[in-house]
Amino acid sequence: MSERKLLVVGSSGIHTFNTIDLIKDYFSDVFLITDKEYDDFKKIEHKIFDFSFSNPLNIPLLPHKINRVIKEYKPDFIIIIQVSTSAFATIIANTKNIPTLVIALGSDVLTTPQKGFFYKQMAKFVLKRGKYFNTGARFAAEKMNALAGRDLNVVVANSGFEPGCTPMEKQNIVYSNRLHKSLYRIPQIVEAFARFVKNGREDWKLVIGATGDEENLKRIAKELAVEDKVEFIGWVEKETNNYYYSISKIWVSIPETDNTPISLMEAMAAGCIPVMSDLIANREWVEDGKNGIIVSDYSSNYIERALSLNYDSLVRYNIDLMEREGTKDANRRKFYSIFDKEFVK
Repeated sequence: MSERKLLVVGSSGIHTFNTIDLIKDYFSDVFLITDKEYDDFKKIEHKIFDFSFSNPLNIPLLPHKINRVIKEYKPDFIIIIQVSTSAFATIIANTKNIPTLVIALGSDVLTTPQKGFFYKQMAKFVLKRGKYFNTGARFAAEKMNALAGRDLNVVVANSGFEPGCTPMEKQNIVYSNRLHKSLYRIPQIVEAFARFVKNGREDWKLVIGATGDEENLKRIAKELAVEDKVEFIGWVEKETNNYYYSISKIWVSIPETDNTPISLMEAMAAGCIPVMSDLIANREWVEDGKNGIIVSDYSSNYIERALSLNYDSLVRYNIDLMEREGTKDANRRKFYSIFDKEFVK
């Protein structure tokens, strides 16, 4: 492989790491610009810059810093992760018109532009000047087209999941592993589980992974008299997460807004019945009543409704769907098709 140098600009965190991990083998060298240290970045050559524009002086300073890296590193391709201040600065800094892939994560094109004039204009600026575009859901791609005022030919793909979770004999477990932030409505899941138990499902258990306001959730469980049926396991590593996917019959995720979560793909591939909030991104994967449940009435007994589905048919359908569309290999091929346009003549 001839030398192919990649520059990645993205906020510190799992999205940036997963993207690099997915596509790094296409390139001979990867350099990262991010905003704070992250354990998984230790093996990647990187620089830390302040991405915030709260200090007006950083508006001209950040593009200058990124431009200096571009001149020194001489990348052949640039990936910008998240339509944000760092994307705005990178587009300005890219004076040599190096091919760029702009990756939208979801809220950066769905809700952030609605916060005010500056945010909307910043998103439009980035989307009008990138060369290639990616996001994880078709409806987010449509929003990107609308902001840009043109068809961006957005490639719909994400970082995918690594197969490695084999469905085991299912237990009477409802599994929730999204962060304990208000966005993800974990208290409502506890309330729904309490309704489910009181409907004659005393032999079921709710397992709540991830971290956040755990004490408040424990208080709610106690008030609803299900504290002995709700287990909090905290932050879970991959192996533990896969174990709970494999033994849980139902997986619940009802955020207020979302792109396509990798956790949905993992749960579907592991034979869980997905119970999801009524979001366009979720409907791209789950057909209500066929291969999962779409929740529109959060006061209903929607967990009970999940048990009315044809489980064997649902599992076969979801596992086949994930093998075709959800794995890392399937998504990696989509990203490589973008790079091939620049490097394969």
